[in-house]
Amino acid sequence: MKILIISNEFSTEGGGLAYGCIQFRQLLEKIGHSVTILSSDIDSSMVIKGGYNKRLGLDLAHELKLKQDSILISDHQLIIAFGGGYNAYYSALLASKCRIKLWIMFRGSDANLAKWNSDMCYYTNYSVNVAAKVICLSRELADNVDLLTLRKVKSLVIPNHSTRIENIVQAFPRKRLIVGCGASHMNEKKGLSNLLELVATYNQKYSEGMQLEIVGEIDNDILLQYEKKSNKLGIKSLIKFIGSKSRAEFRAIQKNWNLYIQASICEGMGNSVTDSMALGIPVMISDTGFIAEYAASKFPQIVFSSLSPDKMAEEIHEMISDQSSFTKYQEFYESFFDEISYDRVKKRWQNIFSNDIESIEVPDLSSIISVSLHDISGEKHDNITTPIEVFRKFNYDIFQSGYRLCSMKEYMTLPLSKRKKHIVCTFDDGYTGLLYNAMPIMNEYGFTATVFVCTEYIGKSNDWNFKDKTKRTHLSFNELMTLQHNGWEIGSHGVTHQSLLKLNDKEIDIELIESKKILENVFGPIMSYAYPYGDYSEYIMNQVKKYYDYAFLLTQGGVFLAVDSLRIHRYYISEIYHIINNI
Repeated sequence: MKILIISNEFSTEGGGLAYGCIQFRQLLEKIGHSVTILSSDIDSSMVIKGGYNKRLGLDLAHELKLKQDSILISDHQLIIAFGGGYNAYYSALLASKCRIKLWIMFRGSDANLAKWNSDMCYYTNYSVNVAAKVICLSRELADNVDLLTLRKVKSLVIPNHSTRIENIVQAFPRKRLIVGCGASHMNEKKGLSNLLELVATYNQKYSEGMQLEIVGEIDNDILLQYEKKSNKLGIKSLIKFIGSKSRAEFRAIQKNWNLYIQASICEGMGNSVTDSMALGIPVMISDTGFIAEYAASKFPQIVFSSLSPDKMAEEIHEMISDQSSFTKYQEFYESFFDEISYDRVKKRWQNIFSNDIESIEVPDLSSIISVSLHDISGEKHDNITTPIEVFRKFNYDIFQSGYRLCSMKEYMTLPLSKRKKHIVCTFDDGYTGLLYNAMPIMNEYGFTATVFVCTEYIGKSNDWNFKDKTKRTHLSFNELMTLQHNGWEIGSHGVTHQSLLKLNDKEIDIELIESKKILENVFGPIMSYAYPYGDYSEYIMNQVKKYYDYAFLLTQGGVFLAVDSLRIHRYYISEIYHIINNI
Protein backbone atom coordinates (compact mmCIF):
# COMPACT_ATOMS: atom_id res chain seq x y z
CA MET A 1 0.00 0.00 0.00
CA LYS A 2 0.96 3.64 -0.43
CA ILE A 3 0.61 5.06 3.06
CA LEU A 4 0.74 8.68 4.19
CA ILE A 5 1.80 9.33 7.79
CA ILE A 6 0.84 12.78 9.08
CA SER A 7 2.70 14.06 12.14
CA ASN A 8 3.82 17.45 13.41
CA GLU A 9 7.08 15.87 14.60
CA PHE A 10 9.38 13.43 12.84
CA SER A 11 13.13 13.18 13.35
CA THR A 12 15.67 10.94 15.04
CA GLU A 13 16.60 13.70 17.50
CA GLY A 14 13.14 14.98 18.39
CA GLY A 15 10.90 14.00 21.27
CA GLY A 16 9.06 10.75 21.78
CA LEU A 17 6.54 11.54 19.06
CA ALA A 18 9.21 12.43 16.51
CA TYR A 19 11.40 9.41 17.25
CA GLY A 20 8.40 7.07 17.34
CA CYS A 21 7.25 8.36 13.95
CA ILE A 22 10.59 7.54 12.34
CA GLN A 23 10.60 4.08 13.93
CA PHE A 24 7.07 3.43 12.74
CA ARG A 25 7.92 4.49 9.20
CA GLN A 26 10.86 2.07 9.15
CA LEU A 27 8.65 -0.75 10.43
CA LEU A 28 6.01 -0.17 7.75
CA GLU A 29 8.66 -0.11 5.05
CA LYS A 30 10.08 -3.41 6.36
CA ILE A 31 6.60 -4.91 6.08
CA GLY A 32 6.58 -3.85 2.43
CA HIS A 33 4.55 -0.62 2.30
CA SER A 34 5.55 2.61 0.59
CA VAL A 35 5.47 5.45 3.13
CA THR A 36 5.37 9.23 2.84
CA ILE A 37 5.57 11.53 5.89
CA LEU A 38 3.76 14.86 5.85
CA SER A 39 3.56 17.58 8.48
CA SER A 40 0.18 18.85 9.68
CA ASP A 41 1.73 22.18 10.65
CA ILE A 42 0.98 25.21 8.52
CA ASP A 43 4.12 27.00 7.35
CA SER A 44 4.15 30.53 8.77
CA SER A 45 5.07 31.84 5.32
CA MET A 46 1.64 30.69 4.09
CA VAL A 47 -0.22 32.87 6.59
CA ILE A 48 -1.41 36.12 5.02
CA LYS A 49 -0.25 39.19 6.91
CA GLY A 50 -0.93 42.90 6.67
CA GLY A 51 -4.46 44.20 6.72
CA TYR A 52 -6.11 40.79 6.93
CA ASN A 53 -7.79 39.44 10.01
CA LYS A 54 -5.39 36.96 11.62
CA ARG A 55 -8.03 34.24 11.76
CA LEU A 56 -8.85 34.76 8.10
CA GLY A 57 -5.19 34.46 7.21
CA LEU A 58 -4.93 31.15 9.05
CA ASP A 59 -8.11 29.85 7.47
CA LEU A 60 -6.90 30.72 3.98
CA ALA A 61 -3.53 29.14 4.63
CA HIS A 62 -5.29 26.07 5.99
CA GLU A 63 -7.40 25.71 2.84
CA LEU A 64 -4.37 26.25 0.61
CA LYS A 65 -2.38 23.57 2.44
CA LEU A 66 -5.27 21.09 2.14
CA LYS A 67 -5.44 21.75 -1.60
CA GLN A 68 -1.68 21.39 -2.08
CA ASP A 69 -1.44 18.23 0.06
CA SER A 70 -4.45 16.60 -1.62
CA ILE A 71 -2.72 16.95 -4.99
CA LEU A 72 0.51 15.58 -3.53
CA ILE A 73 -1.02 12.40 -2.08
CA SER A 74 -3.85 11.67 -4.51
CA ASP A 75 -2.46 8.20 -5.29
CA HIS A 76 -2.20 7.07 -1.64
CA GLN A 77 -4.55 4.46 -0.14
CA LEU A 78 -4.32 5.11 3.58
CA ILE A 79 -3.67 8.08 5.86
CA ILE A 80 -2.33 7.41 9.35
CA ALA A 81 -2.49 10.32 11.79
CA PHE A 82 0.54 9.84 14.05
CA GLY A 83 -0.69 11.78 17.06
CA GLY A 84 -4.07 13.23 18.00
CA GLY A 85 -5.18 16.81 18.55
CA TYR A 86 -4.99 19.18 15.60
CA ASN A 87 -2.78 16.67 13.79
CA ALA A 88 -5.60 14.09 13.76
CA TYR A 89 -8.10 16.80 12.81
CA TYR A 90 -6.04 17.89 9.81
CA SER A 91 -5.57 14.24 8.83
CA ALA A 92 -9.34 13.72 8.93
CA LEU A 93 -9.97 16.76 6.73
CA LEU A 94 -7.37 15.63 4.19
CA ALA A 95 -8.68 12.05 4.20
CA SER A 96 -12.19 13.36 3.54
CA LYS A 97 -11.01 15.67 0.75
CA CYS A 98 -9.08 12.86 -0.96
CA ARG A 99 -11.57 10.10 -0.02
CA ILE A 100 -8.81 8.05 1.55
CA LYS A 101 -9.23 5.75 4.55
CA LEU A 102 -8.02 7.22 7.88
CA TRP A 103 -6.37 5.54 10.88
CA ILE A 104 -5.48 7.49 14.03
CA MET A 105 -2.66 6.66 16.45
CA PHE A 106 -2.85 8.31 19.87
CA ARG A 107 0.58 8.54 21.46
CA GLY A 108 0.31 10.14 24.90
CA SER A 109 -0.75 13.57 26.12
CA ASP A 110 -2.77 14.05 22.90
CA ALA A 111 -5.60 12.07 24.47
CA ASN A 112 -4.73 12.23 28.18
CA LEU A 113 -4.48 16.01 28.50
CA ALA A 114 -7.23 16.67 25.95
CA LYS A 115 -9.77 16.09 28.73
CA TRP A 116 -8.94 19.60 30.00
CA ASN A 117 -8.79 21.35 26.60
CA SER A 118 -11.97 22.16 24.69
CA ASP A 119 -10.19 22.55 21.33
CA MET A 120 -8.41 19.22 21.73
CA CYS A 121 -11.69 17.57 22.74
CA TYR A 122 -13.31 18.89 19.57
CA TYR A 123 -10.42 17.75 17.39
CA THR A 124 -10.43 14.30 18.97
CA ASN A 125 -14.18 13.84 18.67
CA TYR A 126 -14.23 14.98 15.04
CA SER A 127 -11.30 12.83 13.90
CA VAL A 128 -12.27 9.66 15.79
CA ASN A 129 -15.78 9.93 14.38
CA VAL A 130 -14.48 9.51 10.83
CA ALA A 131 -11.56 7.13 11.46
CA ALA A 132 -11.67 3.53 10.27
CA LYS A 133 -9.27 2.43 13.03
CA VAL A 134 -7.97 3.91 16.28
CA ILE A 135 -4.67 2.63 17.67
CA CYS A 136 -3.35 3.67 21.08
CA LEU A 137 -0.08 3.13 22.93
CA SER A 138 -1.88 2.11 26.11
CA ARG A 139 -5.26 1.05 27.45
CA GLU A 140 -5.35 4.29 29.46
CA LEU A 141 -5.17 6.27 26.23
CA ALA A 142 -7.89 4.14 24.67
CA ASP A 143 -10.16 4.75 27.67
CA ASN A 144 -9.55 8.50 27.45
CA VAL A 145 -10.40 8.50 23.76
CA ASP A 146 -13.71 6.88 24.73
CA LEU A 147 -14.29 9.69 27.25
CA LEU A 148 -13.73 12.32 24.59
CA THR A 149 -16.07 10.86 21.98
CA LEU A 150 -19.56 9.42 22.11
CA ARG A 151 -18.80 7.02 19.28
CA LYS A 152 -18.29 3.43 20.42
CA VAL A 153 -14.62 2.89 19.54
CA LYS A 154 -12.83 -0.45 19.67
CA SER A 155 -9.32 0.95 20.03
CA LEU A 156 -6.36 -1.33 19.43
CA VAL A 157 -3.43 -1.14 21.86
CA ILE A 158 0.00 -1.61 20.27
CA PRO A 159 3.21 -0.51 22.04
CA ASN A 160 6.40 0.84 20.53
CA HIS A 161 9.04 -1.78 19.81
CA SER A 162 12.43 -1.78 21.50
CA THR A 163 15.46 -4.04 21.98
CA ARG A 164 17.72 -4.74 24.97
CA ILE A 165 21.11 -3.01 24.71
CA GLU A 166 22.58 -4.59 27.85
CA ASN A 167 21.70 -8.16 28.79
CA ILE A 168 22.53 -7.65 32.47
CA VAL A 169 20.04 -5.90 34.73
CA GLN A 170 21.71 -3.71 37.30
CA ALA A 171 21.15 -4.69 40.89
CA PHE A 172 19.21 -2.34 43.11
CA PRO A 173 21.58 0.35 44.40
CA ARG A 174 22.69 -0.13 48.01
CA LYS A 175 24.63 3.11 48.49
CA ARG A 176 24.18 6.64 47.24
CA LEU A 177 21.41 6.89 44.63
CA ILE A 178 22.25 8.61 41.36
CA VAL A 179 18.78 9.17 40.00
CA GLY A 180 17.94 10.46 36.53
CA CYS A 181 15.00 11.53 34.44
CA GLY A 182 14.73 13.10 31.04
CA ALA A 183 12.75 14.01 27.95
CA SER A 184 13.16 16.29 24.96
CA HIS A 185 11.23 18.98 26.84
CA MET A 186 10.87 18.95 30.62
CA ASN A 187 7.99 20.67 32.41
CA GLU A 188 5.39 20.10 35.08
CA LYS A 189 3.74 17.40 32.99
CA LYS A 190 6.91 15.44 33.78
CA GLY A 191 6.42 16.07 37.52
CA LEU A 192 9.66 18.04 38.11
CA SER A 193 8.44 19.88 41.22
CA ASN A 194 7.60 16.57 42.87
CA LEU A 195 11.02 15.19 41.93
CA LEU A 196 12.80 18.10 43.62
CA GLU A 197 10.75 17.56 46.77
CA LEU A 198 11.45 13.82 46.52
CA VAL A 199 15.21 14.43 46.67
CA ALA A 200 14.83 16.65 49.75
CA THR A 201 12.53 14.16 51.48
CA TYR A 202 14.69 11.13 50.65
CA ASN A 203 17.87 12.71 51.97
CA GLN A 204 16.15 13.66 55.20
CA LYS A 205 14.77 10.16 55.78
CA TYR A 206 17.36 7.71 54.50
CA SER A 207 21.09 7.42 54.99
CA GLU A 208 22.04 6.29 51.46
CA GLY A 209 21.04 9.69 50.09
CA MET A 210 19.95 10.72 46.61
CA GLN A 211 21.13 13.08 43.88
CA LEU A 212 19.17 13.92 40.73
CA GLU A 213 20.23 14.61 37.13
CA ILE A 214 17.68 16.09 34.73
CA VAL A 215 18.19 15.91 30.96
CA GLY A 216 16.11 17.93 28.52
CA GLU A 217 15.22 21.44 27.50
CA ILE A 218 13.54 23.56 30.19
CA ASP A 219 12.13 26.99 29.39
CA ASN A 220 14.24 29.69 31.06
CA ASP A 221 11.46 31.07 33.25
CA ILE A 222 10.53 27.58 34.47
CA LEU A 223 14.18 26.65 35.02
CA LEU A 224 14.61 29.72 37.21
CA GLN A 225 11.67 28.59 39.35
CA TYR A 226 13.15 25.10 39.74
CA GLU A 227 16.54 26.54 40.73
CA LYS A 228 14.89 28.77 43.34
CA LYS A 229 12.97 25.79 44.69
CA SER A 230 16.18 23.71 44.88
CA ASN A 231 17.82 26.51 46.92
CA LYS A 232 14.82 26.77 49.22
CA LEU A 233 14.82 23.01 49.82
CA GLY A 234 18.56 23.06 50.50
CA ILE A 235 19.39 20.58 47.72
CA LYS A 236 21.08 22.85 45.13
CA SER A 237 24.26 20.75 45.18
CA LEU A 238 22.27 17.55 44.64
CA ILE A 239 20.41 18.70 41.51
CA LYS A 240 22.04 18.90 38.09
CA PHE A 241 20.17 20.45 35.18
CA ILE A 242 22.03 19.08 32.14
CA GLY A 243 19.90 20.62 29.37
CA SER A 244 19.06 19.34 25.91
CA LYS A 245 21.20 16.51 24.53
CA SER A 246 21.21 14.30 21.44
CA ARG A 247 19.82 10.82 21.81
CA ALA A 248 23.32 9.31 21.82
CA GLU A 249 24.52 11.80 24.44
CA PHE A 250 21.42 11.12 26.54
CA ARG A 251 22.13 7.38 26.56
CA ALA A 252 25.74 7.97 27.57
CA ILE A 253 24.52 10.02 30.56
CA GLN A 254 21.92 7.39 31.46
CA LYS A 255 24.67 4.78 31.93
CA ASN A 256 25.87 6.71 34.99
CA TRP A 257 22.50 6.42 36.73
CA ASN A 258 21.56 3.56 39.03
CA LEU A 259 17.85 4.39 39.10
CA TYR A 260 15.56 6.07 36.58
CA ILE A 261 12.44 7.84 37.85
CA GLN A 262 9.41 8.87 35.80
CA ALA A 263 7.02 11.08 37.73
CA SER A 264 4.88 12.16 34.76
CA ILE A 265 1.24 13.04 35.10
CA CYS A 266 0.56 11.23 31.84
CA GLU A 267 2.54 9.18 29.32
CA GLY A 268 1.80 6.91 26.41
CA MET A 269 5.00 4.90 26.59
CA GLY A 270 7.95 6.96 27.77
CA ASN A 271 10.95 6.46 25.47
CA SER A 272 13.42 7.50 28.15
CA VAL A 273 12.01 4.83 30.49
CA THR A 274 12.27 2.17 27.80
CA ASP A 275 15.80 3.30 26.94
CA SER A 276 16.83 3.11 30.60
CA MET A 277 15.41 -0.38 30.88
CA ALA A 278 17.21 -1.36 27.66
CA LEU A 279 20.46 -0.33 29.37
CA GLY A 280 19.58 -2.54 32.35
CA ILE A 281 18.88 0.41 34.68
CA PRO A 282 16.20 -0.17 37.35
CA VAL A 283 13.20 2.14 36.97
CA MET A 284 10.33 3.42 39.05
CA ILE A 285 7.45 5.08 37.27
CA SER A 286 4.14 6.82 37.77
CA ASP A 287 0.93 4.91 37.16
CA THR A 288 0.38 5.99 33.56
CA GLY A 289 1.00 4.50 30.12
CA PHE A 290 1.80 1.09 28.66
CA ILE A 291 4.82 0.27 30.84
CA ALA A 292 2.86 0.79 34.05
CA GLU A 293 -0.02 -1.29 32.68
CA TYR A 294 2.32 -4.14 31.79
CA ALA A 295 4.13 -3.96 35.14
CA ALA A 296 0.86 -4.10 37.09
CA SER A 297 0.62 -7.88 36.74
CA LYS A 298 4.34 -8.64 36.45
CA PHE A 299 6.21 -6.46 38.95
CA PRO A 300 3.97 -3.75 40.45
CA GLN A 301 6.72 -2.60 42.83
CA ILE A 302 8.13 -0.32 40.13
CA VAL A 303 4.86 1.65 39.86
CA PHE A 304 4.32 4.47 42.36
CA SER A 305 1.01 4.23 44.18
CA SER A 306 1.04 8.03 44.59
CA LEU A 307 3.01 11.02 43.30
CA SER A 308 3.32 12.39 46.83
CA PRO A 309 7.08 12.95 47.43
CA ASP A 310 6.81 11.24 50.85
CA LYS A 311 5.14 8.17 49.37
CA MET A 312 7.54 8.05 46.41
CA ALA A 313 10.53 8.18 48.79
CA GLU A 314 9.07 5.41 50.92
CA GLU A 315 8.39 3.12 47.95
CA ILE A 316 11.82 3.70 46.39
CA HIS A 317 13.47 2.77 49.69
CA GLU A 318 11.29 -0.33 50.02
CA MET A 319 12.19 -1.54 46.54
CA ILE A 320 15.95 -1.08 46.77
CA SER A 321 15.96 -2.64 50.24
CA ASP A 322 14.19 -5.80 49.05
CA GLN A 323 17.08 -7.61 47.38
CA SER A 324 15.08 -10.87 47.56
CA SER A 325 12.77 -9.69 44.77
CA PHE A 326 15.62 -9.09 42.34
CA THR A 327 15.06 -12.42 40.54
CA LYS A 328 11.43 -11.54 39.91
CA TYR A 329 12.58 -8.12 38.80
CA GLN A 330 14.90 -9.69 36.22
CA GLU A 331 12.07 -11.89 34.96
CA PHE A 332 9.91 -8.80 34.50
CA TYR A 333 12.63 -7.19 32.38
CA GLU A 334 12.92 -10.27 30.19
CA SER A 335 9.17 -10.59 29.65
CA PHE A 336 8.77 -6.85 28.98
CA PHE A 337 11.30 -6.81 26.17
CA ASP A 338 9.83 -9.98 24.77
CA GLU A 339 6.43 -8.26 24.69
CA ILE A 340 7.77 -5.20 22.84
CA SER A 341 10.28 -7.01 20.62
CA TYR A 342 10.55 -5.83 17.04
CA ASP A 343 9.31 -9.16 15.65
CA ARG A 344 6.29 -9.29 17.95
CA VAL A 345 5.21 -5.69 17.29
CA LYS A 346 5.83 -6.08 13.56
CA LYS A 347 3.65 -9.19 13.51
CA ARG A 348 0.81 -7.32 15.22
CA TRP A 349 0.95 -4.61 12.57
CA GLN A 350 1.09 -7.21 9.82
CA ASN A 351 -2.04 -8.82 11.23
CA ILE A 352 -3.85 -5.48 11.31
CA PHE A 353 -3.02 -4.81 7.68
CA SER A 354 -3.83 -8.33 6.53
CA ASN A 355 -7.19 -8.22 8.35
CA ASP A 356 -7.92 -4.85 6.80
CA ILE A 357 -7.11 -5.78 3.22
CA GLU A 358 -10.62 -7.04 2.67
CA SER A 359 -12.15 -3.73 3.71
CA ILE A 360 -9.83 -1.90 1.35
CA GLU A 361 -10.94 -4.02 -1.60
CA VAL A 362 -13.85 -2.82 -3.69
CA PRO A 363 -16.87 -4.90 -2.65
CA ASP A 364 -19.38 -6.51 -4.92
CA LEU A 365 -22.19 -4.09 -4.21
CA SER A 366 -24.62 -6.19 -6.21
CA SER A 367 -24.79 -8.43 -3.13
CA ILE A 368 -25.45 -5.64 -0.66
CA ILE A 369 -28.71 -5.90 1.27
CA SER A 370 -30.17 -2.53 2.21
CA VAL A 371 -33.52 -1.72 3.75
CA SER A 372 -35.46 1.43 2.80
CA LEU A 373 -37.37 3.18 5.59
CA HIS A 374 -38.70 6.65 6.37
CA ASP A 375 -40.57 7.34 9.61
CA ILE A 376 -41.02 5.10 12.66
CA SER A 377 -44.14 6.14 14.52
CA GLY A 378 -47.69 5.28 15.55
CA GLU A 379 -49.64 2.23 14.40
CA LYS A 380 -50.46 2.96 10.74
CA HIS A 381 -48.34 1.22 8.08
CA ASP A 382 -47.93 2.91 4.68
CA ASN A 383 -45.16 3.82 2.24
CA ILE A 384 -43.82 6.48 4.62
CA THR A 385 -44.66 5.20 8.08
CA THR A 386 -43.56 1.99 9.77
CA PRO A 387 -45.40 1.35 13.06
CA ILE A 388 -43.24 1.17 16.17
CA GLU A 389 -44.20 -2.42 16.99
CA VAL A 390 -43.56 -3.58 13.41
CA PHE A 391 -40.10 -2.02 13.58
CA ARG A 392 -39.46 -3.54 16.99
CA LYS A 393 -40.33 -7.03 15.70
CA PHE A 394 -38.17 -6.43 12.60
CA ASN A 395 -35.12 -5.66 14.76
CA TYR A 396 -35.77 -8.71 16.94
CA ASP A 397 -36.16 -11.00 13.91
CA ILE A 398 -32.99 -9.62 12.31
CA PHE A 399 -31.05 -10.26 15.51
CA GLN A 400 -32.47 -13.77 15.95
CA SER A 401 -31.59 -14.70 12.37
CA GLY A 402 -27.91 -13.89 13.00
CA TYR A 403 -27.92 -10.68 10.96
CA ARG A 404 -27.13 -7.11 12.03
CA LEU A 405 -28.44 -3.71 10.93
CA CYS A 406 -25.73 -1.15 10.29
CA SER A 407 -24.96 2.16 8.60
CA MET A 408 -23.25 2.29 5.22
CA LYS A 409 -20.22 3.77 6.88
CA GLU A 410 -19.99 0.86 9.34
CA TYR A 411 -20.62 -1.62 6.52
CA MET A 412 -17.62 -0.34 4.57
CA THR A 413 -15.26 -0.79 7.54
CA LEU A 414 -16.13 -4.50 7.81
CA PRO A 415 -14.05 -7.27 6.21
CA LEU A 416 -15.76 -8.75 3.15
CA SER A 417 -16.33 -12.01 4.98
CA LYS A 418 -18.49 -10.30 7.61
CA ARG A 419 -20.53 -8.09 5.28
CA LYS A 420 -22.81 -10.93 4.17
CA LYS A 421 -24.42 -10.97 7.60
CA HIS A 422 -24.99 -7.20 7.70
CA ILE A 423 -27.97 -5.27 6.34
CA VAL A 424 -27.50 -1.58 5.61
CA CYS A 425 -30.38 0.23 7.29
CA THR A 426 -31.37 3.57 5.73
CA PHE A 427 -33.95 6.22 6.60
CA ASP A 428 -34.88 8.98 4.15
CA ASP A 429 -35.85 12.54 5.17
CA GLY A 430 -34.79 12.41 8.84
CA TYR A 431 -37.99 12.53 10.89
CA THR A 432 -38.08 12.92 14.68
CA GLY A 433 -39.51 9.42 15.02
CA LEU A 434 -36.01 8.08 14.35
CA LEU A 435 -34.57 9.59 17.51
CA TYR A 436 -37.45 8.92 19.84
CA ASN A 437 -38.76 5.62 18.46
CA ALA A 438 -36.22 3.91 16.20
CA MET A 439 -32.93 4.59 18.01
CA PRO A 440 -33.92 3.15 21.43
CA ILE A 441 -35.03 -0.07 19.73
CA MET A 442 -31.86 -0.34 17.65
CA ASN A 443 -29.65 0.43 20.66
CA GLU A 444 -30.96 -2.69 22.36
CA TYR A 445 -29.18 -4.77 19.73
CA GLY A 446 -26.20 -2.52 19.02
CA PHE A 447 -27.57 -1.68 15.55
CA THR A 448 -26.84 1.51 13.63
CA ALA A 449 -28.29 3.18 10.53
CA THR A 450 -27.78 5.88 7.91
CA VAL A 451 -30.22 8.77 7.84
CA PHE A 452 -30.45 10.94 4.70
CA VAL A 453 -31.46 14.51 5.52
CA CYS A 454 -32.55 17.55 3.51
CA THR A 455 -30.67 20.51 4.88
CA GLU A 456 -33.40 23.05 4.14
CA TYR A 457 -35.86 21.17 6.36
CA ILE A 458 -33.64 20.42 9.37
CA GLY A 459 -35.79 21.19 12.42
CA LYS A 460 -38.82 22.00 10.23
CA SER A 461 -41.82 20.21 8.68
CA ASN A 462 -42.16 19.57 4.94
CA ASP A 463 -44.77 19.94 2.23
CA TRP A 464 -44.30 16.75 0.24
CA ASN A 465 -45.53 13.95 2.49
CA PHE A 466 -48.92 15.32 3.56
CA LYS A 467 -50.80 12.96 1.31
CA ASP A 468 -51.39 10.73 4.31
CA LYS A 469 -52.48 13.84 6.24
CA THR A 470 -49.73 13.30 8.80
CA LYS A 471 -47.60 16.33 9.58
CA ARG A 472 -44.07 15.25 10.36
CA THR A 473 -41.19 17.24 11.79
CA HIS A 474 -37.61 16.79 10.71
CA LEU A 475 -34.79 16.29 13.22
CA SER A 476 -32.87 19.37 14.36
CA PHE A 477 -29.08 19.63 14.21
CA ASN A 478 -28.82 18.73 17.91
CA GLU A 479 -31.12 15.75 17.47
CA LEU A 480 -29.12 14.56 14.46
CA MET A 481 -25.95 14.95 16.54
CA THR A 482 -27.46 12.63 19.15
CA LEU A 483 -28.02 10.01 16.46
CA GLN A 484 -24.43 10.41 15.29
CA HIS A 485 -23.13 10.04 18.84
CA ASN A 486 -24.98 6.72 18.98
CA GLY A 487 -23.10 5.45 15.93
CA TRP A 488 -25.50 6.55 13.18
CA GLU A 489 -24.24 7.94 9.90
CA ILE A 490 -25.56 11.24 8.55
CA GLY A 491 -26.02 11.30 4.77
CA SER A 492 -27.31 13.83 2.27
CA HIS A 493 -30.75 13.90 0.68
CA GLY A 494 -30.12 17.23 -1.05
CA VAL A 495 -31.19 20.68 0.07
CA THR A 496 -34.89 20.87 -0.84
CA HIS A 497 -35.86 17.25 -1.71
CA GLN A 498 -36.33 18.06 -5.38
CA SER A 499 -35.95 15.47 -8.12
CA LEU A 500 -32.58 16.13 -9.77
CA LEU A 501 -34.11 15.17 -13.12
CA LYS A 502 -36.19 18.37 -13.04
CA LEU A 503 -33.29 20.76 -12.34
CA ASN A 504 -30.71 22.53 -14.49
CA ASP A 505 -26.97 22.13 -13.97
CA LYS A 506 -26.64 25.03 -11.57
CA GLU A 507 -29.56 23.84 -9.46
CA ILE A 508 -28.18 20.28 -9.39
CA ASP A 509 -24.85 21.60 -8.11
CA ILE A 510 -26.59 23.56 -5.37
CA GLU A 511 -28.51 20.47 -4.22
CA LEU A 512 -25.38 18.32 -4.15
CA ILE A 513 -22.72 20.76 -2.99
CA GLU A 514 -24.60 22.92 -0.51
CA SER A 515 -26.16 20.03 1.36
CA LYS A 516 -22.76 18.33 1.69
CA LYS A 517 -21.09 21.55 2.85
CA ILE A 518 -23.74 22.32 5.47
CA LEU A 519 -23.69 18.78 6.86
CA GLU A 520 -19.89 18.49 6.91
CA ASN A 521 -19.57 21.69 8.90
CA VAL A 522 -21.47 19.98 11.71
CA PHE A 523 -21.04 16.22 11.31
CA GLY A 524 -17.73 15.79 9.54
CA PRO A 525 -17.18 14.03 6.19
CA ILE A 526 -20.36 12.99 4.36
CA MET A 527 -19.90 10.05 1.99
CA SER A 528 -23.47 8.81 1.27
CA TYR A 529 -26.34 10.31 -0.73
CA ALA A 530 -29.92 9.21 -1.48
CA TYR A 531 -31.62 10.35 -4.71
CA PRO A 532 -34.87 12.21 -3.86
CA TYR A 533 -37.78 10.07 -5.10
CA GLY A 534 -35.15 7.62 -6.38
CA ASP A 535 -34.87 9.68 -9.59
CA TYR A 536 -31.56 9.46 -11.42
CA SER A 537 -29.92 9.15 -14.82
CA GLU A 538 -26.40 8.44 -16.05
CA TYR A 539 -25.75 12.16 -16.16
CA ILE A 540 -27.11 12.71 -12.64
CA MET A 541 -25.07 9.79 -11.37
CA ASN A 542 -21.87 11.29 -12.83
CA GLN A 543 -22.62 14.59 -11.06
CA VAL A 544 -23.21 12.80 -7.75
CA LYS A 545 -19.94 10.94 -8.20
CA LYS A 546 -18.01 14.21 -7.88
CA TYR A 547 -19.05 14.65 -4.26
CA TYR A 548 -20.20 11.32 -2.78
CA ASP A 549 -18.82 7.80 -2.54
CA TYR A 550 -22.18 5.99 -2.36
CA ALA A 551 -25.66 6.78 -3.61
CA PHE A 552 -28.92 4.94 -2.90
CA LEU A 553 -31.98 4.40 -5.06
CA LEU A 554 -35.44 4.42 -3.52
CA THR A 555 -36.17 0.70 -3.89
CA GLN A 556 -34.48 -2.20 -5.62
CA GLY A 557 -36.45 -2.17 -8.86
CA GLY A 558 -35.41 -5.63 -9.92
CA VAL A 559 -32.14 -7.49 -9.43
CA PHE A 560 -31.35 -7.37 -13.14
CA LEU A 561 -30.57 -3.69 -13.03
CA ALA A 562 -26.95 -2.50 -12.95
CA VAL A 563 -25.58 -2.12 -9.45
CA ASP A 564 -22.55 -0.11 -8.37
CA SER A 565 -21.53 2.35 -5.65
CA LEU A 566 -23.82 5.06 -7.06
CA ARG A 567 -26.81 2.78 -7.71
CA ILE A 568 -27.30 0.86 -4.51
CA HIS A 569 -30.69 -0.83 -4.47
CA ARG A 570 -32.87 -0.90 -1.38
CA TYR A 571 -35.66 -3.21 -0.25
CA TYR A 572 -38.82 -2.93 1.81
CA ILE A 573 -39.09 -4.77 5.14
CA SER A 574 -41.25 -7.49 3.59
CA GLU A 575 -38.60 -8.08 0.91
CA ILE A 576 -35.85 -8.25 3.56
CA TYR A 577 -37.73 -11.06 5.31
CA HIS A 578 -37.95 -12.95 2.02
CA ILE A 579 -34.24 -12.44 1.31
CA ILE A 580 -32.87 -13.59 4.68
CA ASN A 581 -35.24 -16.57 4.82
CA ASN A 582 -34.12 -17.81 1.42
CA ILE A 583 -30.37 -17.24 1.57
